[in-house]
Amino acid sequence: MQNSLVLGVSVGESFAEFSLLSDSSPLAQKRVFHSRESLKSSLNQFVAPHGKIHKAFISLRVPKKLLDYKLSGAVAHVSTEGLEHWLDLCGTPAALTSRDLQFALRERVRADGSVEAALQTEELEAIAAKLELMSCKKVCLNLLHSATNPVHLNAATKFFTEKGIEVFAPASTDNPHEVTRWTQNALNATLSGVFADLKKDIYAGLEAALDKNDIHFLDASGELFQDETGKEISSQFAASTALGLWNKSLGKDVLYLGLEYFTLISPTRWAAQWNSCWGPVEVRHLKVKNLGVQPTLGIGLNSFDRFDFLTQEEGWEPGPMFLGRGQKMSLLDLWSENPKLSKLEGLEDRVSAQGIQRFKTALLTLSKISTFKDNDFNHLTKELQSLSVQRLAVESFLQRDQQKLLVTGPLAALFANIFKKDPHTTVAADEFCESAATALWGMQALKESK
Repeated sequence: MQNSLVLGVSVGESFAEFSLLSDSSPLAQKRVFHSRESLKSSLNQFVAPHGKIHKAFISLRVPKKLLDYKLSGAVAHVSTEGLEHWLDLCGTPAALTSRDLQFALRERVRADGSVEAALQTEELEAIAAKLELMSCKKVCLNLLHSATNPVHLNAATKFFTEKGIEVFAPASTDNPHEVTRWTQNALNATLSGVFADLKKDIYAGLEAALDKNDIHFLDASGELFQDETGKEISSQFAASTALGLWNKSLGKDVLYLGLEYFTLISPTRWAAQWNSCWGPVEVRHLKVKNLGVQPTLGIGLNSFDRFDFLTQEEGWEPGPMFLGRGQKMSLLDLWSENPKLSKLEGLEDRVSAQGIQRFKTALLTLSKISTFKDNDFNHLTKELQSLSVQRLAVESFLQRDQQKLLVTGPLAALFANIFKKDPHTTVAADEFCESAATALWGMQALKESK
């Protein structure tokens, strides 16, 4: 039946994957590369042949680089006087906005909720005037003890909203640590524009297939939302949470080997914070461990002039050298001639013979100045492949919380052999497991919410 069709969409930093399920079984699946196809048009083309869809469940992950306010646009921060530079006070070097957009209010609420210094409208008027001159239309309100007594927060929110300024306030929780809530609020504000644009593209791409009310988004706790705000940072962990929760009954940790990242997911363990470069951020999510080996990790020489993997990830823009545009060697280049990689959907028509040759030349050139001057390309790549796979296996073994392990993802088949030696490990080379898990867990979450 057509009304039994359920769509799962996992939007990552560089790729998006779609899974259309009929009675929990895959009917159609696809992966698209953002730099080549727009999310709106690719979604529309994917669902068009299948008519009406019953429900759609979406996990959104915004590119990490856009967490930098210099790329996403600065947001004004209004804080209690003395705390406007809270990251500096915590010894965190990273910044969340420009110095020109940090403002202080001489209001004060005590820890017990009593008001020590009342909020002055004149101060709000002065800040609003400056924001108008700077053409700033977004403001974060981070007021001390507002979770205990939100009287000043509510008044300031009302004031700025009436001025046509979009207001971001920390989520009201039992968490006593103000900084983790404030940092989450600031990052949500930074990503809000990009996040809203992604949601618009999804709604537009699916408007012919189902009603907007039947489109649900997943957050880091595995819960569904639609128009609720303040979900930008939480959504960054939605896909991994869906993968973990859907596979929880297996009694195994999940090692996800994706095109964008390798991560170990513990379905039975929850984390209350995300340790970011801005310090701890309040966001409840399944415990995840991004491994030291990553798919686009750079290749170079270490301090001993031996081949090693660098700490910098090259990403998919411009991407590994074997795709023809990249200028720096990365881990996946080592498998550039392996059909298990080159035939993956989303990559199959992008592999460049010229790019592969440039990688070979670059690797052999670097070998000439290394400690071991190996001129045999095949031997050199096999050694580096072995090094990466062993590191991946050892780290996942040491970091997992449960004895049993499920290895899955589009690159699982590429690294399967070493894991097959472990009797407690199962390899399921499910190329579209993120989008499928998003749909499957989304259906379960919807049932549980009723």
